[in-house]
Amino acid sequence: MNFSGKVAFLRDLIVNTLTPLISDSYVLWDLPYYTNIGDILIWEGTENFLKQLSSQCISKCSYQTFSYKPLPKDTTILLQGGGNFGDLWRVHQEFRLKIVELYPDNKIIILPQSVHYQDTKILERDAELMGKHSNLTICVRDTKSWDILGSYFYKNNLLLLPDMAFCISQQTLNQYSGKSTSKVLYLKRNDIEFCAKNYESYIIEDLHLVDIRDWPTMEFISIRFKILGKLINFQQYKLANAFASIFLKTYLIKKGGRFLCRYNKIYTTRLHVAILAILLNKPFVFFDNSYGKNRFFYETWLKDLDNIYFID
Repeated sequence: MNFSGKVAFLRDLIVNTLTPLISDSYVLWDLPYYTNIGDILIWEGTENFLKQLSSQCISKCSYQTFSYKPLPKDTTILLQGGGNFGDLWRVHQEFRLKIVELYPDNKIIILPQSVHYQDTKILERDAELMGKHSNLTICVRDTKSWDILGSYFYKNNLLLLPDMAFCISQQTLNQYSGKSTSKVLYLKRNDIEFCAKNYESYIIEDLHLVDIRDWPTMEFISIRFKILGKLINFQQYKLANAFASIFLKTYLIKKGGRFLCRYNKIYTTRLHVAILAILLNKPFVFFDNSYGKNRFFYETWLKDLDNIYFID
């Protein structure tokens, strides 16, 4: 299957599955006010999906800018998708548990996540706490995550769906569809999800001619994050939410798109570099992360694609 056909299929799957579940009003919480462009791509795709609905958004925030207010019981709570469901990036999971406890009467949908637990006791505790909610739907984006939640989170509704970044609009993507150079990129993540394998040995080009980078926002911190940090520190949450939504997200999408569109060929250890490469119709070689997230996503959604090679 070619890239454009795959993107259309995955978008339709998301739209057809989620649209009937969202009520006339919703909130979108746990937004990513940080430097990982991958999570910003998820946010952008989510927003574009929601724009197609007749529903009204009554609140947006991150875990840093959340403050409790009662919601109408018919309002749907949407929690940002990503790869932080489990015990590796705990702050986001604790926020989800907090929302589940605070809003027992609202429908809650956790948008597509990869699931990873190192500690079974924490897994069992999370399942017990989330199992108390009568209307919680958890979307997972690979079959391994589905199996984990199916064994422990059986009291909740489960859906298998692809990543929300596939819903980024074609209009946004067209800004980055210009001619690329002959450059080659090895996108090498530099955090706790990096897999300590010698992936460089799979790069067929001369390494001296390959750019070895992480997302540019992780190599240089923009003044925009300093402004956002000050707004949060001074508890100017409304301003912080507006600044992040209007200025920060737009900046980061442009940064990521302009960065990736320069390269003719891509090697990546990051899932969303792979997804953005698909959206921009660029061939790539896909390496795994530390716990199999990339492999499980590839096997669930991408293994029938042309111009993609996965290295375990």
